[in-house]
Amino acid sequence: MVTFDFTGLLVVAAVAFAAPLVAGLVPRRLVPPVVVEVLLGVAVGPQGLGWVLPQGGVELLYLMGLGFLLFLAGQDIDPKHFSDPMIRVTGAAYGISLAVAFPVALALTSVASGAADLRLIALSLTASSLGILVPVVRDAGEINSEFGQLTVMAGTVGEFASLLLLTVLFSADAKSTSEQIVYVAVMGVAAVLVGFGLYVLWRSGRMARVLSALDDTASQLRVRGAFVILMIFAGLAHGFGVDSLLGAFVAGVVLRVADRDDRPNIEVFKAKLDAIGFGFLIPVFFVVTGVQFNVDALFAHTAALELVPLLVVAILVVRGTPALLYRRRLGTRPAIAVGFLQAATLTFPVVVAEIGLSLNLLSQATAAALIGAALLSVLIFPSIALLLRPWTALSPAGAVDRSGD
Repeated sequence: MVTFDFTGLLVVAAVAFAAPLVAGLVPRRLVPPVVVEVLLGVAVGPQGLGWVLPQGGVELLYLMGLGFLLFLAGQDIDPKHFSDPMIRVTGAAYGISLAVAFPVALALTSVASGAADLRLIALSLTASSLGILVPVVRDAGEINSEFGQLTVMAGTVGEFASLLLLTVLFSADAKSTSEQIVYVAVMGVAAVLVGFGLYVLWRSGRMARVLSALDDTASQLRVRGAFVILMIFAGLAHGFGVDSLLGAFVAGVVLRVADRDDRPNIEVFKAKLDAIGFGFLIPVFFVVTGVQFNVDALFAHTAALELVPLLVVAILVVRGTPALLYRRRLGTRPAIAVGFLQAATLTFPVVVAEIGLSLNLLSQATAAALIGAALLSVLIFPSIALLLRPWTALSPAGAVDRSGD
């Protein structure tokens, strides 16, 4: 039975409310609210003031927030870009990141304290955090511009591909890699079938009338249906021994594809899901991420402290520099900004640290250093990207670009 520490939940809610206000005090809004949420989470956690413990209801909402974060990230993908050159260039950038990650990770493992699996360290360097870059781009009014969509696509490739590789290589169940590949393929087929089925169902005359009649009533039928889809794919992933986070992301993509031709309704629908996610569940995830941060393990080993700045530099080199491939499409300054944004990573290192500790492939010190470096990446890199604004003031040809207005 899940126990609810209402005092802890109240503190988490208060921190989530205060974080945007605190972030707004920073000149030019250079610090995203999610960074403040994590830092305040550290302050109120067991190694700070001790007001919140990562257990019971707090932990449950943390897991729900993480899943919903990836669910909404999947919904931010515009299906038309799957056949766009954008997917090829962001895929090529990720391929470069993956190739560079292993030699860099090999160098890092030589200075790590205790266990430090080469594959886990390498994968942690290649990921982006959609939960970080999407709010930054959205708040800047660029989510629908070419810059914004390329940034989201780059983050999607970085997070999805890394999560997919992590799922295949480090299953929660004792299955072979080939079995995991088959399970992921089956889930992909299920995604296509469910997406097509939803697309047809939601446009059938009767269902369209029912949705139209109940969407803006207390029933909120379309929102309830979204949660059903989320649970189907999270459960499907878990049943296959695949990370449920992958299922949550796929569910978001499926729902966006199913709604791709229903623009007026999807905007209202998406706003409702954003309110649930960014207004409630997702801030809880970031606050509790700070609550769970093992400060003692980080400061207990000199080698772990030394590893943090090396990891920050490694993340920027591995994930940030391949964004120079975007120069031809965006221009040099916006491409550099995308590089810093796609190098901001938090969700994936947290997952890697949890898996590494559970499988005894990472020591407490190494896991803490990994999360510490991730925290610094989200504190530093988005701020640098924001300093590089305007991102889309001029197109490469010199014309004014208002697509993000």
